[in-house]
Amino acid sequence: MVAQRTPSKHVRREVLDAAEALLAASGPDGLTVRALASAAGVAPMAVYNHFEGLNGVIDALWCTGFRGLHDAIAPDGDDADVDLRRAGEAYRHFALAHRGLYLVMFLHRFKHFVPSEAGLTAAAEAFGALETLVRRAQAAGTVRSGDPDEIARLIWSAAHGFVAIELMGEPGADLHHSYDAHLTMIQQGLSPDRR
Repeated sequence: MVAQRTPSKHVRREVLDAAEALLAASGPDGLTVRALASAAGVAPMAVYNHFEGLNGVIDALWCTGFRGLHDAIAPDGDDADVDLRRAGEAYRHFALAHRGLYLVMFLHRFKHFVPSEAGLTAAAEAFGALETLVRRAQAAGTVRSGDPDEIARLIWSAAHGFVAIELMGEPGADLHHSYDAHLTMIQQGLSPDRR
């Protein structure tokens, strides 16, 4: 019986899905062209033909990750404070649901990988979504005045720190209540009354 190959029009998606799964299961050491091709059901050459090699796959994951994160945290309501809190919850949810992408975006630097212009733009737009949330909350009077870029960085680093520790910690540990308290602490710390 001859193994069936993935149809050409589906190769890109299959390779990216396989790469994300490999990263989540085996970490960066598990991401090789051979392992990726096998998991995706394609010939190793397909990775080069569709992505120009492993770094092209990593860049596609980077772009996918930051675009997905942007969509997860972007404002979607009329209440600036609720949107900011929801974005904090969505950040953790995105990281836990997309461990492989999060690893590429934040937790590992791959040798010889430099994000493309599209990748850098996607990352900047994701950060911009958080900065927009901060500006809206400042205008509503629920976040202290100050440089919204700096405040957004404080929020991002605090959320990232918690999530990174969770991802590297005990598998299956439910830290939902701790993260909720963490978001409350961030919110209280940024209140205009706490300056």
